[in-house]
Amino acid sequence: MTDGAYTYWLDDCYSVDGEGLRAYARATRSPHVPYAMSRIIPRDTPVPPLIVADPVFKVAARLLAEQIEDFNVGRLLHVSQTVRQLEPIHIGDVASLGARIADRVTRAGIDLFTVECAIRVGGETRIETSSVVAYSGGEDVNTELVDAASRGIVMHGAVL
Repeated sequence: MTDGAYTYWLDDCYSVDGEGLRAYARATRSPHVPYAMSRIIPRDTPVPPLIVADPVFKVAARLLAEQIEDFNVGRLLHVSQTVRQLEPIHIGDVASLGARIADRVTRAGIDLFTVECAIRVGGETRIETSSVVAYSGGEDVNTELVDAASRGIVMHGAVL
């Protein structure tokens, strides 16, 4: 797909660095990331493709916020995700990110969104993701209880 195929195209928005990789390794407790405690990680080290989950989530939330009135990230439920790594990204890469809503289906007051993203380095697509998220905000949902609970359990930073 071209950059124009995405609702958002964010040039050079994500930098892969050693500290971010160590934080990812510690957070996921991944046995496949042996350098979690390394002081120096070589620049050409390939990184797990899910390291892009944070910027992908942030841009997806931004897309959904434009589609849903009174959007509350606490009402999101991650249903499924596919990640296709065409080529690894490495320490030192600066990635661009494209995102779009590919599908929206509403059933019983719950919206199911399919969000597709592409991560490119140097104009070359390295990772493609497709995520399905559910958003409960219909009239049948007690939004006051959901909103109150989400403040205590959902933590998110600024959206890209």
